[in-house]
Amino acid sequence: MVNRRSRVRSCRTTRAAEGGGCGRSASLREVGRIDDCDGISLNPTRRMAERILWMLVGGYLLVAVVVLFLTLVRFLCACVRGRPARSRRVNRSDGSVTGSAPSGVIPEFAFREADPLIYSQFWLRKQGLAVTWRNPDIHLELAAAPGVAVDASALSPDTEYRVFARIWNGSTDGPAADVEVRLSYLDFGIGGVSVPIGVDKVDVPVKGAAGSPGVAKVDWRTPPRPGHYCLQALIVWPFDANPDNNLGQHNVDVKSLNSPTARFTVPVRNTLRRAATIRLAVDGYELPPRRLCPPETPNAEERDRRARAEHEPLAHPVPAGWRVSFGGVDDQQLRLGAGEANDVEVTVTSPDGFVGRQAINVNGFESRHLIGGVTLIAEGVA
Repeated sequence: MVNRRSRVRSCRTTRAAEGGGCGRSASLREVGRIDDCDGISLNPTRRMAERILWMLVGGYLLVAVVVLFLTLVRFLCACVRGRPARSRRVNRSDGSVTGSAPSGVIPEFAFREADPLIYSQFWLRKQGLAVTWRNPDIHLELAAAPGVAVDASALSPDTEYRVFARIWNGSTDGPAADVEVRLSYLDFGIGGVSVPIGVDKVDVPVKGAAGSPGVAKVDWRTPPRPGHYCLQALIVWPFDANPDNNLGQHNVDVKSLNSPTARFTVPVRNTLRRAATIRLAVDGYELPPRRLCPPETPNAEERDRRARAEHEPLAHPVPAGWRVSFGGVDDQQLRLGAGEANDVEVTVTSPDGFVGRQAINVNGFESRHLIGGVTLIAEGVA
């Protein structure tokens, strides 16, 4: 048997015969070729490169297989975790649910949405109901004399007050804990930009339960310059069943009648980024006194019918014998540019000999959208 060295020598001899000898030129011509004699390579560098290449390809394929396997395992685990337990059943006849829910998931039948709310003029007006800007859920007290309500239309400058806001719950089965209430003020008038006062958090139990309503309170020092301010309360609750009833506003001015008129100056502001026509509308609506709950609760349709009949804006015009006029405003409409404001003089004239207090609501609308309002109270004394 011919050994390896003999075969190499034989191959070289054959090449020398074919290529004209085993000289230097023949060796250069043969660099990089793979010999046909039993697959023997004459270039060790190339042979090493081929081995490295095969190792890299094999390693890449191995890593790809491992990654594919791990991805498949994760996908199957996610499918198993996200699938409801087989023991959970829904009774289609009454909607009841039996069995256990998936781990970490609150089933729909167990979730209860709270509805923290305040007397919200904007939401009520969307329902087609009349509103007053003398908010029953917002009032002030002097910090030095707690327990005594203060007229918000006659605040002293640079004085410490305490602002209170009552927060109710419209839900009968979903309480709310740590409800954030943001209190702010803006200049008296229609429209404007809120200036923060402070934030408080309250717990609001379900409707009708003990501890309802929750009361938010924040101390506020009025600005040093004299002025007339409007108060706002905004409820922030991320799981709110109805976030539209979360903003309440208290905006009142009181003037004495003087033979027999009272004059108010009401700033009207356009907070939009475009010119707009502000329409002013007046009515004599006031909140009715509270009544005891009837022995039998009417159904939702009947309750809605009664509420609309009692709080319909057209059912509360300016009382007979009273007159309201707007100085410098044509047809109760005001054209304002973007960000523009204008002071409107409102003159309220009472019947002769009137004694008491009469509220006149002035609402500002841009198209059909309520942008703000004020309640003007004319006070007649004997």
